[in-house]
Amino acid sequence: MKAALSNTWTMLAAVALACAGVAWGRQLVAAEPQRAAVRLPWKQAGLSERQAAAHLLNRFAFGPRPGEIDQVVATGLDRWFERQLAADLPDPNLQARLLDMPALALSQADMVRIYRNPNQVLQEAVKEGVISKDEMAAARSDQGLKRLYATGGNANAGGGRGGAGGRAGNGGNGPNAAAGADLAAGGAAAAPELRPELRAKVLEFARERGYRPERELQGQLLAQKLLRAVDSQDQLREVMTDFWFNHFNVSQTNGRARPYLLSYERDAIRPNALGTVRSLLEATAHHPAMLYYLDNAESTAAPNAPTLLGDEMQAMRPAYRGRFGYGPPPPSRRPNPPKGHGLNENYARELMELHTLGVDGGYTQKDVIEVARAFTGWTVLPSGPAREAAEKRLAQVRRFGGLGFHVDGDFLFRADMHDSAAKTILGRSLPPGRGIEDGEQVLDLLAAHPSTARHLATQLAVRFVSDQPPPALIDRLVATYDRSGGDVRAMLRTLAQSPEFWSREAVGAKVKSPFELAVSAVRAAGAHVEDPRPLLGWIGRMGEPLYAYQAPTGYPDRADAWVNTGSLLNRMNFGLQFASQRVGGVDMDLPSLHDGPEPESRDAALRTYAALLLPGRDLSSTLRLLAPMVADPAMVRRVDEAAPKESPQAAQARDEDDEMSGAGGGGPGRGGSVAGGAGGGGTAAGSAGGAGRGAGGAGARRGAARFAAGAPGGGGERERQPRGEVVRAVRPQHPPTAIEQVVGVIFGSPEFQRR
Repeated sequence: MKAALSNTWTMLAAVALACAGVAWGRQLVAAEPQRAAVRLPWKQAGLSERQAAAHLLNRFAFGPRPGEIDQVVATGLDRWFERQLAADLPDPNLQARLLDMPALALSQADMVRIYRNPNQVLQEAVKEGVISKDEMAAARSDQGLKRLYATGGNANAGGGRGGAGGRAGNGGNGPNAAAGADLAAGGAAAAPELRPELRAKVLEFARERGYRPERELQGQLLAQKLLRAVDSQDQLREVMTDFWFNHFNVSQTNGRARPYLLSYERDAIRPNALGTVRSLLEATAHHPAMLYYLDNAESTAAPNAPTLLGDEMQAMRPAYRGRFGYGPPPPSRRPNPPKGHGLNENYARELMELHTLGVDGGYTQKDVIEVARAFTGWTVLPSGPAREAAEKRLAQVRRFGGLGFHVDGDFLFRADMHDSAAKTILGRSLPPGRGIEDGEQVLDLLAAHPSTARHLATQLAVRFVSDQPPPALIDRLVATYDRSGGDVRAMLRTLAQSPEFWSREAVGAKVKSPFELAVSAVRAAGAHVEDPRPLLGWIGRMGEPLYAYQAPTGYPDRADAWVNTGSLLNRMNFGLQFASQRVGGVDMDLPSLHDGPEPESRDAALRTYAALLLPGRDLSSTLRLLAPMVADPAMVRRVDEAAPKESPQAAQARDEDDEMSGAGGGGPGRGGSVAGGAGGGGTAAGSAGGAGRGAGGAGARRGAARFAAGAPGGGGERERQPRGEVVRAVRPQHPPTAIEQVVGVIFGSPEFQRR
């Protein structure tokens, strides 16, 4: 027994070292018959057409589905890639599933109006006289109301500012903030006795207003991302949406930005993911999610600085008298600046350091201040009851020609907040007396700057080629950026046509993030996601709770962020649990992957399924590494025992999240390495919230819809437990079959971790 245990640990250590780069040395691809391509230089790199198709699918998609490599070869690699760049393939199955998520069809304003956090509901109930101020503290502490109206995911329920604080817009949130900080706020030191009649009044008020819990909106955000990545025919658009969301990161840990995240990805990121850098800059700069996350919504001109409204009123004084809303005051009065605000540099700094120029892009602290001044007045039209009052004032402003104010959806440019004095940015002078044009010109300057071209070229090369991309490739991408005006499609063509992309050193050189690993496993297995929650829980447990990276940098895209012994054990555990069908909400039939005779031994099964799940790879060293693990009947249990366990604090946060929203996901990501995060969602033997296999089809859509609506189940039987306790799914814990263990070991292997 001791010898067997020692051998198992030796094998796991080999896996860890392999992923860290020792045994992950470049494995040469196997030789196969070759056919010439038109433009993509895979043949010159010595790859077969099937190997090249596998490489395309691993980089420009979330990995191949069964039979997809043959489809790409039949279509032609060049034609497949151009179709992906066009991003206009019909997607009826995905669209049918997304119909179960009503928020996707709502305008941004309606999302924010309908999906409310509990504090907003309570404040309106007090204002309307439904409950008294004395009853508000009791309502805030009501556990039943918490469960119904708590926010989903890992963010607190706060509606407060929670700004970026220089680097991370965390709003004072942490893993335990999921318990609903807003509900506990307001002086309720100890929870009073529950009052069902008070709860009933609040919920009836919410129903009459058509309000839904904010956690439902967050559930739909998470579900649609996972389903799009797994099922979309336009895979490249989803890959680039994920890339650009991390580049222009906004975290759900920020209470004010959270309600806008779904529309941020839907309206600002996805439509521009294959467009131009300038369009991405404008869309993100105007969006309320970014304006709240990096605090620009509160950034105003200094008290002694001239404002655009003041300039406009000076010009109008001979013609107008009186004051109407934002209209001109009497000639003897200057307009009062907004109170309680001032210049905020957070967005300006991250715009240059992260979004465009890069940390060594040649800007100074003075440039940061000047850019911040250029974006004063870029704010958000308020939501809720305050919106109607603001729109009335803006209507009055229009009677005077607009006075420099500008509205676009929920974006509001306030002339009374904008510093209209002259500015000098990166050596370029911006004249005085202007308004929104200042910020627009800054975006033009930054998009056209040589440092932006190099910074973004490097990031794209890191994403699609290697963690240390060749300088010659970056130079060609910079040239393409300059020639095309920052066209993303043009840069991706340059990447795909480069010899560096097809080199043997690049094939399999990138380490998958937890999200990429989970999605690629679902796709490789030909599986169907019925209830996304358990899979989302595992993604969080492996270190990447979606939309929850607190820092503006977004999740990293380098191996050293994801690779260490603890995270690799978690990944191996995921592969084994997933293949053993202990990750609820996923329907798959592993034997159907192989249409030949059933393998007669575990070694034969390993060879068969490794060829199916790792197409185009030289598997000789992988088979030698994995063969002892496949033969060990106690492998699943030993990996499970060796994998890092949740801390008591993380387990408590997970339990609270399960109780309130039933949604998987882990604690918010933090700066530095994110590998091996305890982040919620799942026990050591599986994942929390969800259930066993289902029938697919309409039942699958119902499961996804129940998740999106915050329903506490995902199919399968559930244990009856006392009111207020976490409800968990009952799963069969049978020993894995031989095929399940083989496939699980492959999914957890270093070779499958690479793309």
